[in-house]
Amino acid sequence: MIEPYLLRRGEHACLLIHGFVGDPGEMRDLGEHLAAANYTVLGIRLPGHTGQPEDLMPVRWGDWLAAAQHAFDRLASRYNPISVIGFSLGGALATLLAVRRPVHRLALLAMPYQLSGDWRVSLLGVARYVTPWFYLLAQADFSSPDLRASIWRRQPGLDLDDPAIQQMLRRSVKVSVAAADELRLALSAARQVLPQVQAPTLIMHGHNDMTADPTSAAAIAARIGSRYCELTYWPDTGHQLLLAGPHRQTIFRRIERFLNRN
Repeated sequence: MIEPYLLRRGEHACLLIHGFVGDPGEMRDLGEHLAAANYTVLGIRLPGHTGQPEDLMPVRWGDWLAAAQHAFDRLASRYNPISVIGFSLGGALATLLAVRRPVHRLALLAMPYQLSGDWRVSLLGVARYVTPWFYLLAQADFSSPDLRASIWRRQPGLDLDDPAIQQMLRRSVKVSVAAADELRLALSAARQVLPQVQAPTLIMHGHNDMTADPTSAAAIAARIGSRYCELTYWPDTGHQLLLAGPHRQTIFRRIERFLNRN
């Protein structure tokens, strides 16, 4: 698991906020790219995201937002301007941050408009008090490039074609139902403030995203209050658009160009 990082370069700083059950490593390659372009980069770890599922159980979405605000304020004491780049859940937190802090540029990557799923999603608020765990990979397709890239980032070389390995992962990879409900609440809070966002915004999403419905990007763009909003969909790209897919480097350059616009 990659630790939080601060790459000190130029005066324009970028705060990178990772996704749900992720870690700073999800965005490290992007951070390295931006640092090479003379941006100072801070990649944080959200509370409870230690790799131990039990550590997420007591965390509330307000704790995630407070950590993002603290990180922004840390940068603001030394750097100006400050842009915020959020991936998935990190996009929702970046949106909420943009109405609380003077965000210079806002980039929302694979951000869900709402938590997708069947009727059980609407029952999370009750289920969290009844069922402790949701098994993330119970129905997983281990041929998915997105999934393989995400697992291999944490466990390089793991044989994902081995049925025994697949069965082990299906039974062991779990997330707190309470934490999933906090994700739902964070997305709901972000939807409510979208019209208040004024920072120039870049929204990007993969056409093949099986985690956050690709229609999310257009829904966010339609509601956001910013006068300048770029919306880009990437073909042959899933949810982990910073880790997998043929357009990773192009995506990095597109973000850099957006941050550099006048």
